[in-house]
Amino acid sequence: MIEDRQKRLPAVSTVVVAIGFVLLYVGVSLAARAHGADFQFLPWDAGIALSFALLARMGARWAPLVVAASLAAAFARAGSGGLSPPAVWSACAEALACSAAALVLRSPEATIPDLNRVRPVVRLFFSVATASALNGLASAVAMVTGGEPSEWEIALTSGRSFLSSATALIMVAPVLLMPALGRQEPMRRPLISAETFLQSLALAVVSWEVFGRFVNEEIHFFYVLFLPLGWIATRHGQSGAVVAIAVVYLAPLVSDWFVPHREQAIIELQIRLCVLGVTALLIGAMGSERRLTQERMLARQAELAHVQRLNVGWEMASALAHEINQPVTAAMNYTQAALRMISAPAPDLERVSAVMRKGLDQVERVGQIVHGLRDFMNKGELRLARTDISETVDDAIRLVSAEASATGVKLDVGGLAPLPSVMADKTQLVQILVNLIRNAIQALAAARPGSGAVTVTGRVGGNNVEIIVADNGPGIAPEIRDRLFTPFVTTKTSGMGLGLSISRSIAEAHHGQLTVESLASGGTAFHIVLPAAVPEPRDA
Repeated sequence: MIEDRQKRLPAVSTVVVAIGFVLLYVGVSLAARAHGADFQFLPWDAGIALSFALLARMGARWAPLVVAASLAAAFARAGSGGLSPPAVWSACAEALACSAAALVLRSPEATIPDLNRVRPVVRLFFSVATASALNGLASAVAMVTGGEPSEWEIALTSGRSFLSSATALIMVAPVLLMPALGRQEPMRRPLISAETFLQSLALAVVSWEVFGRFVNEEIHFFYVLFLPLGWIATRHGQSGAVVAIAVVYLAPLVSDWFVPHREQAIIELQIRLCVLGVTALLIGAMGSERRLTQERMLARQAELAHVQRLNVGWEMASALAHEINQPVTAAMNYTQAALRMISAPAPDLERVSAVMRKGLDQVERVGQIVHGLRDFMNKGELRLARTDISETVDDAIRLVSAEASATGVKLDVGGLAPLPSVMADKTQLVQILVNLIRNAIQALAAARPGSGAVTVTGRVGGNNVEIIVADNGPGIAPEIRDRLFTPFVTTKTSGMGLGLSISRSIAEAHHGQLTVESLASGGTAFHIVLPAAVPEPRDA
């Protein structure tokens, strides 16, 4: 619980937070007074947003500090006359309104909800409405107890208080909750970049046009503000949106120091600012929620790809056992022959050395098979590096050669040596090739036992490298070919229909594509297209 954690705060930290809050509250209140003394309230006073953020983060036990800060601000504005009964009532009402709003916002566990999602943002709107309504009601009660105002004056004062409170809460309060927001969505873009500079410049120019030059005009360009705010919220998510609307809220306050705003213009601006803030927060939340959803989908996809690799690996284990047994037996025979040669009365050491080298070659072949299978089954994130196509295909062939030999399928590789490198995760690229080649082997074993062939070739097209896996099998039926990459669509009796879907997803993650083609001879060809790596600069 937040309140329980606050009880354990050191006394010095509590005092520092309290003093800092009061000073900030008074400073904000004095800055908002710059518009002049013609209004009975401060339309750009963001003090209620500070109070709401404090109580939402720290708990209702800090409500007395809100009362003290409000009274201190009233005293700073009007001296001793500021501590009048209406000022005390206003301070208590603000603390009550913000406490109720914080209770609406916080979850049952007394924590601030994740504002990167739409539903908590809607809850924030309900809390803003609660605080604004209670603050407006308190203003109406203060007028009634202080005299005999007309119903129109009561409604007007209550409406002004509601509108100014809602504007400050929507535009300023979210940025004060940024520490909690930042834990949920770490910054993924650099703080200073060309795009960020252009966004800031666009926001500044439009804000000046709206709040500086045309604020009191009948026609101005307020709704142009939606363009830079939408740009920022879309690119930076909720973290960018809350900062942008807070900056927009400062614009009328600053411009009011130089170009006094008429009362009617202020009311119109506050209504439009509320609409702008609500829109920006929803766009930011949808952008952040979509980004988080995509990250979760990528994580699930990586898990699924790993499981698929494990299943393929276990299926290949029996064939690999036979493949490994051959070089191990050969290495043992070479070793035994070398021992017999050494035991001879006049051993031929050169011949012994040649035999031992042959044995080492067989052991190295076993190691390559084992390491290739281990890397293939290893779980990891996408790690792009300069990858040689010929080596990658050799690794894939080494993993499936045992199964091809057992089923009588011939594997042919050609035209790969002159191909340029690609930026790829070698393990995942091997996974695509193994899946395609194994599919072809299994199809040929069922349709053309003893006469099937799989060919792996490559070619360059523009800035792309294309790897072609073709077979001379019966092909794929047209009704299946159109849905071949759809999950759970398979032509195998025991297949799950995920291999090709995962393979296409991996290719697309590499900014490439995976397509299928029916050959005129009746076979099938799969095309893996990947962007070629940028050539490395040569030393002069």
